[in-house]
Amino acid sequence: MVEGIEFRAVTVVAYKGKHGECRDHGQAAIYPGPFKAVLDDDGRVLERGVPTAVCAKTFALYTHAPYTGLLQLLEPAQPFDPATAPLFACTPPATVTGGPAVAARRNVCGLTSHGGDPAAACC
Repeated sequence: MVEGIEFRAVTVVAYKGKHGECRDHGQAAIYPGPFKAVLDDDGRVLERGVPTAVCAKTFALYTHAPYTGLLQLLEPAQPFDPATAPLFACTPPATVTGGPAVAARRNVCGLTSHGGDPAAACC
């Protein structure tokens, strides 16, 4: 109470999104579950256990809050040169009301866990 008036506080946390061109650095994200699929803030559907191709900006966002620890992140054993990386079609594949999504699947051959040992890359 402050001068006879009930006082309540609310804290709001916001996260800055991504801007600019989307580039393909050969990265992928895997949602491990428990749900069959989840929808990120860009409308991207991540199916449980399916490696989903993501642009470099989305990959970077997934390494920070609020996504930290929710996804398995895979990157190429040999990093891409950002200056020569090809454009990535980063248009959301679906929305909540837009029907089923067709996720951009990524072949995991040659990928390793984010921050992992490149020698441990599969295939």
